[in-house]
Amino acid sequence: MKTINIKTLAVQALALLFLTSGASAADYKAMAANMALAARTSGITRIALGSFSGDRNEAGFAEEKTAGSLAGEKDLEVLDQEALQASTGSKDGWLNKLPSKMRPQAFIKGSVFQDGQDVTIMVKLVDARSGRVIKAVEMKSQARFSELPPVPEINWGEPVAMAPMPGDLRDAPADNGFDCQGAFKNMNRLNEAAVDLKARYWARKMKEPGFTMGSLSRNPGSEIKDFQTKQKFYELLSMYHDQDETPAMQAAQVKQLEAFMAKEDSVIDRCGIH
Repeated sequence: MKTINIKTLAVQALALLFLTSGASAADYKAMAANMALAARTSGITRIALGSFSGDRNEAGFAEEKTAGSLAGEKDLEVLDQEALQASTGSKDGWLNKLPSKMRPQAFIKGSVFQDGQDVTIMVKLVDARSGRVIKAVEMKSQARFSELPPVPEINWGEPVAMAPMPGDLRDAPADNGFDCQGAFKNMNRLNEAAVDLKARYWARKMKEPGFTMGSLSRNPGSEIKDFQTKQKFYELLSMYHDQDETPAMQAAQVKQLEAFMAKEDSVIDRCGIH
């Protein structure tokens, strides 16, 4: 069996921070530039942006990003479709009720499809009169607003009775009869369940002003013993770190996760880390 070097994995984790994943601000700007070019080519200078369909949070995020990117395009007037409809007092036939100088020549329509952590964003530029699709763009991203998993509870309890000394001394019980092997087994189980929260937590930490890796006693993720869980942690850490927005976490989740990591520290201080 190949030996996994913890220091090597830590270096790989830091290298992952420079990788890109999902639809970034640059992706939305490129999409807006393509849409604006297609509009100008068709003689369109005024477009209306409506609500995107799909998951409310993911679709709302994509809609805001699209609107912001389009607003930066020169010679293109971007209007809010819902505001235009409200100004006419009707959703039926509202387009013809608008003054010609306010009437959009095309619409931006968007749809967001989520499959687990994967999100597909489809945006179309549609001629207001004919309904012809002038331009369509599809992007891939990672879910930003998926339901955050809770941190499972664990009953660390009192020190267990001394177990027989195993042949492999790496898993030998530490002093006072504490079951290191059992504690690490529980840590593995909990890390598998809390890996997404841990990645969010450390991505948030790394985005804090003045943060340096030198301030830590060990690299994030080095306490995760299971290789697949460790690899998933680094992938998620890279993804969340590369996003423009700070990963979402509730205050109660941060507190609960920090309590769990404090217990991990106590086990590592007592038993070491293998």
